[in-house]
Amino acid sequence: MKFDSKTFGVPASPRVTNLKRVPKGGGREQVGKPYKVRGKWYYPKDQPGYVKTGKASWYGPNFHGRLTANGEIYDMHGLSAAHKTFPLPSYAMVTNLKTGSKLMVRVNDRGPYAHGREIDLSAEAAGLLGFKSAGIAEVKVEYVGRAPLEGDDTRMLMASYQPGEAGSMPGSVPDSVMVASAETRPAAGGIAMANAYGAELPGVQAPGTPAPEARPATKGGSFGTSLFRNSYAAERAGSGAAAALSGLAAAQSSTGSGETIAIGLIDDALLERVRAVATGEGSLSVDDVDGGVSATLAVASDADADTLLKRLWQVGATSAFVVRD
Repeated sequence: MKFDSKTFGVPASPRVTNLKRVPKGGGREQVGKPYKVRGKWYYPKDQPGYVKTGKASWYGPNFHGRLTANGEIYDMHGLSAAHKTFPLPSYAMVTNLKTGSKLMVRVNDRGPYAHGREIDLSAEAAGLLGFKSAGIAEVKVEYVGRAPLEGDDTRMLMASYQPGEAGSMPGSVPDSVMVASAETRPAAGGIAMANAYGAELPGVQAPGTPAPEARPATKGGSFGTSLFRNSYAAERAGSGAAAALSGLAAAQSSTGSGETIAIGLIDDALLERVRAVATGEGSLSVDDVDGGVSATLAVASDADADTLLKRLWQVGATSAFVVRD
C-alpha cells in the first residue's frame, strides 16, 4: 500500500537528502518510550520470541531520503521496515503467507497505524515478497534481534531472501539470489553474527564480512531490473490499495497538515522545551497521564517535519517520530 502526497492532498516534507544512493547507518539505537497515536498506546520493547501474523503494506518515493524514527535515512530501494514496537534498529523476518517468500528486513522506523496492519516494508522489500503491485499482503512477522548501528547490511539481508512458489510473483524474483552457503550458515542453527548487545542471531552474517555465495534461484522468473536501482522509480498502487486509503486521507486532512509528530511520554520539564520548539510550527496536543504527559504535534503546512524532528531530538525528545500513516 503506497502512501503519497496526491492521495492525501498535502505535500511531504523536503528530503534530508536528494542523493539517489542513500547513505546507510548513522542513526540512533533506542527502544523508545510509550507513545499514543490516534488514541491508542504503544509500548516499544525488546521482544524475543515475537511471532505475529497480519497485513503488510509498503511506503515508497514520497519518503525516500527522509528521516526514519531512529534518525537513519529512508531508502525505498533498501530492505527496511517500520514496526510499532520493535527496538530500533532491529531485524525482523517477514514471510508472505500466500507465496511462502521470506525476507529479513532492517526495522528502523515506526508504523503502521491504520487498518490493523502489522508492518510497513520498503518498496524493494515489498517487490521481493511479491505484493508491491497489490499493495498489501498477509504476512508472518518474526522478531530476530537487535541490529548494529553502523555499516551497510544490504548484502546480509539479501542473503536471507528465500523465494516462494514458482510463478506466484511474476517479474519480482531475481534470476540470481544471494543465499548463505553451507560454510556461512551452519546447518543446526549455527551462529554467524552477534548483535550490538552480544546476543547471537542464528544464520545471519555480519555486515562487512565476505559476501555469501551466489547461486541461481531454483524458482521464479526474471527480476527485470537490478535489485538496488540508482534512480527513482515510478511507483503504482493498485486500485484496491487506493480505495483502502480513502479513510486515511480523510483522517489526515482533518488536522490541516498531512503530518503529525508523535513525541511520546515526557515529563513537565521536557514539555516546556518541546513547547518552545513547537511554537509557530504547528499545533501541540498534550494529554495528562500517569508518570508525565503524552504529546503530539500536528505540523503546520508550511513547516518541515524532519527539521522539527531534529530540533525535538536535540532538546531531549529522543523518541519523537513522524507518523507515516
